[in-house]
Amino acid sequence: MKGISTPSFWNKKNSFFTFFLIPFSWIYYLITLGNKFTGIFSSSLKIKIICVGNLYIGGTGKTPLVKKIYEQINKEKKSCILKKYRKGHIDEINLLKETSKIITPKIRLKGLLNAQDNGYSVAVLDDGMQDYAFKKDISILCVKSNKGFGNGKILPAGPLRENLSNIKKYNFAMVNGDKNIEIEQIIKKYNPSIQIFYSHYQIRNISYFEGKKFLAFSGIADNQSFFNLLKNNNVNIVDMKSFSDHYNFTESDIEHLFKISNENKIDLITTEKNYINISEKYKKKIYCAKVDLIIENNDQFLNEINKILS
Repeated sequence: MKGISTPSFWNKKNSFFTFFLIPFSWIYYLITLGNKFTGIFSSSLKIKIICVGNLYIGGTGKTPLVKKIYEQINKEKKSCILKKYRKGHIDEINLLKETSKIITPKIRLKGLLNAQDNGYSVAVLDDGMQDYAFKKDISILCVKSNKGFGNGKILPAGPLRENLSNIKKYNFAMVNGDKNIEIEQIIKKYNPSIQIFYSHYQIRNISYFEGKKFLAFSGIADNQSFFNLLKNNNVNIVDMKSFSDHYNFTESDIEHLFKISNENKIDLITTEKNYINISEKYKKKIYCAKVDLIIENNDQFLNEINKILS
């Protein structure tokens, strides 16, 4: 039931575990290096490709940003979201399906060709920076302000999917959370020309939670960020339960949560991502915090994207 948290040493500059695992990181690096060579033969497509990616594994806010970009670009250009199909990510796929045209191929290049054949002008990719089978027109790096790049090491010695030097591949960086000068300095060190923007989350149905007490539960990569968002918006959180990312809630799980909430005379509240895959028989009794991504200087961000797409 408990969420899988990232190892604490991933955020420490000097740790025994980090040094112990560095040889394994070299092996991981060599494997990813082999993937890069396939980029020599990468395909150039007519469809414009916006790729939203990350370096820090998991929980950097890619999917909300993909959804936001799609909603804005699709007003003028026929667009779709492309997310590689993974059975374990069906929660995110179902959430995106509610408001977006989404293509979920097992091979991204095939999905892009399908989108192109069906007349789409733009494909917004949820992840895919480490896929070198095709060229990207725009690449956006997602970073959490409270996590940054951890200890700066690649897996498994640290939390990074690629070396920090790969920041040079990105056109934009979207930092989710409070302004962080240290993160900006790291990003600019590896890519002086990159444009950095900030974003934060806003609960749009906050009025539904006034005067109530809650047991908050979630199964996302960063459960604490959800709990903090509720608390920072004065939602009365009495108890919290964390589950692993993309957790598939069973009836037994929900019944157990209801047992706790009934005993304490409080209500249940969860994320949109988790709510969408909960059995219909329980949904009317569970509150869902609907969240919008707010991009600071959004008009400038959108204009910069459109400049490249034109």
